[in-house]
Amino acid sequence: MNSKTRGQTSPWVDIVGPCYTAASLARILGWTEAAVIEAAESLVLLKLTTSDGVELYPAFQIQDGQPAKGLAEVLRVLNSGTHSSWAWAQWLNAPLTGDDGVEQPANMQRLREGQLADVLLEAKQDAAVWRS
Repeated sequence: MNSKTRGQTSPWVDIVGPCYTAASLARILGWTEAAVIEAAESLVLLKLTTSDGVELYPAFQIQDGQPAKGLAEVLRVLNSGTHSSWAWAQWLNAPLTGDDGVEQPANMQRLREGQLADVLLEAKQDAAVWRS
C-alpha cells in the first residue's frame, strides 16, 4: 500500500498498516489461497478492496500465525451495522481516546489481549449507531 496518494499522505496507511495479498496470507497461515478468500467471504478474515480493485488483508488481524481469536464474531457484529470493511478496519485498529483525553488501546489490541466480551459489547453498540 502506497503511503502517498497524489502527493499527499493517506491516513489509511497509519490506520491499516501493512497488508498481505491472498497468496502471501495463505503462506503465512498455511492455508490455500482459496481458503483465505472463503474466510474473507464468511467474515473470518477482514479483506479490504482498494479503489482500483486490489484486495488486501491487513496484517493486524493475524496473531501467532492465525486470525486473532474472536475476530470473526466481531466482524459479524460490525457487518450488522455497515457493510464497509474500511469502516471495520478503522474501528478495529484506529487509536482510541478516552473521555479523559488519554489514548486507549485500539479495539484490535484489546481483542488480542483477550477482551472479547468488552470488544463485542462496543461493536454491538457502534453497529446499532451505524444502522440508525
